[in-house]
Amino acid sequence: MLFGYGLALVAIVLLAFYWLFLHRRLRRRRVLSRPFPPQWQRQLYRDMAIYRRLPRELRQRVHQNTLLILDEVNFYGCAGQEVTEPMKVLIAGHAALLVSGLSVDYYQRLASILVYPGAYRSEVEWQDGEIAGVEEQERLGESWDAGRVILGWDQLAWEAADPHTTTNVMLHEFAHQLDQLDGAADGAPPLASGISADNWHQVFSDAWERLQAQPWDSDGVIDDYGATDPAELFAVVTEAFFLTPVQLRQQEPALYRCLSGFYQLSPADWPRARQT
Repeated sequence: MLFGYGLALVAIVLLAFYWLFLHRRLRRRRVLSRPFPPQWQRQLYRDMAIYRRLPRELRQRVHQNTLLILDEVNFYGCAGQEVTEPMKVLIAGHAALLVSGLSVDYYQRLASILVYPGAYRSEVEWQDGEIAGVEEQERLGESWDAGRVILGWDQLAWEAADPHTTTNVMLHEFAHQLDQLDGAADGAPPLASGISADNWHQVFSDAWERLQAQPWDSDGVIDDYGATDPAELFAVVTEAFFLTPVQLRQQEPALYRCLSGFYQLSPADWPRARQT
């Protein structure tokens, strides 16, 4: 009897070890053994303007991360929206780009992506002193710390295809997911060893204060929406880092260095980086 219990316990331990440490690794190895479909490459080249600027080796990393994200994340259509394969590839491609210098493990909490046809309405809680309430706001995207990203398709599709856009809701919301990896949306994602948290805090605090002080019609490289809170500052600076990298490096060199160190990328040095 005790021998039987012992075998059962050993089996449970081995199963738990396999599931915790080997299952995902072996599954990812199988996923990455598949070639990236040529039609997906053509689609990204056509529909994802920033993809056309990527160096060849970086495209390969985007391909690999796209395959993993498509395998590990669930997509859901909302308000009658059908989520097609090309839609999934475009969305996953942007998520993959953000971690192309890191690891797809930065999305370990990302479980689902919800896609609406366009802008949607969401209930938002507010509080003013002792008075609290709930109101509906129109949204283009959201990121939740429960591993859920919500996107409006019309907005993201035209932004993705426009080589001159300075905003990208997908880069914005997936940046929030990176920020939320440690459980707090505070503008400070988990930093790799060798990156000074004190320097990050100082650089972003200085940028925050300047953004707060400048007029809201300023033509600076950082979107004014970043002045709403530190988490939004990180998200909009991430947009600038990928979409207007040369301008960001010129206007905000310290911020650019922080983002380059975090993402392990330097978009300002990519071919045909747009000068604005």
